[in-house]
Amino acid sequence: MSVMRIAGWSLAAMLMTSGLVHAQSNDAKPLKVISSLPSAGAAVTFTVPLRGYDKAHGLAVDIAQSGGSSTLQIDAVLAGSVMFGHPGTATALQAIREGADLKILGAIAKNQMVAVISNDALKKSGVSLTAPIADRIRALKGMTIGTNPIGSTYTQMLTYYLKQYGLDPDKDVRLVGMTDSTALITGIEQGRFDAIVSASGVVEQALSLDAGQILFSGARGDIPGGESSVIVVIVARSDTVEKYPDLVKAYRAAMSDSLKAVNDDHAQTGRMLREKYFSKMNEKVWEAVWNNAVEAFPKELTFGKSAFDFWIDVDPKGPESFKNVDYQKITIPEAQAQ
Repeated sequence: MSVMRIAGWSLAAMLMTSGLVHAQSNDAKPLKVISSLPSAGAAVTFTVPLRGYDKAHGLAVDIAQSGGSSTLQIDAVLAGSVMFGHPGTATALQAIREGADLKILGAIAKNQMVAVISNDALKKSGVSLTAPIADRIRALKGMTIGTNPIGSTYTQMLTYYLKQYGLDPDKDVRLVGMTDSTALITGIEQGRFDAIVSASGVVEQALSLDAGQILFSGARGDIPGGESSVIVVIVARSDTVEKYPDLVKAYRAAMSDSLKAVNDDHAQTGRMLREKYFSKMNEKVWEAVWNNAVEAFPKELTFGKSAFDFWIDVDPKGPESFKNVDYQKITIPEAQAQ
């Protein structure tokens, strides 16, 4: 078998040495992947071994965790220390734009951006929590909003939606980027922020402190276009896709089963996830996260052209910066959709 040489190592040797593939074994193949820490966005990944979908497809998945860093996941995939990564869509596309030879195998989480508004700010705004989404987003005008660092997935999304509903992110609001998610919670609790916007599973922590209420939630379907604004994708190196098609097929099958479970057996899957990964989370917070996550996941394991177009449009460098990136070349055929 012809194998590509990388820094003196063949790809096959690298994968076997790192435990990604066991040669001449009829048992389940150990498979190293990397994901963020357990969160709503990573629920599909962590459900795979939890419900035994890996074993059902001849795999034994070992999930390394990168914390909140999608960049670390990209680095691990490119270095060959893991076979599959599950980074944020924006990070994956930006890495490909910069020359990373990666393929996208599908998307596993839709828009899970959630905003919590402080009780005082909600009262002053006069907006109803059940008002049209346009009114709720416009109610942020004049507020100081704690969010993720500039350029991160959720900051890009927030900026996009502020503009879509008529607000100037540079003039009508004050965005404060925080690398530490706990600082968002303490910030709204102590009155430094009028609202906080980040991933589901993060900002809901403020509910347990009675520091605010959910203003809008992409996870429950408040924001239109969730199928296009998928936030987490599966990536692999191009040579991995070429050399190990059976493993790619098996992993996609396991992930498809997991995707079906979080959608169609939502309550039971949630109970299993909570027991294994979220037992220390406040019950009120968990219920807010999982019960609201009814529109948090795609129906199929695809990465559609509309999702590609959404992310290159909201990218800070603009669509022109992706002129050399072809959707059909970076997305495997099985994952392509409109």
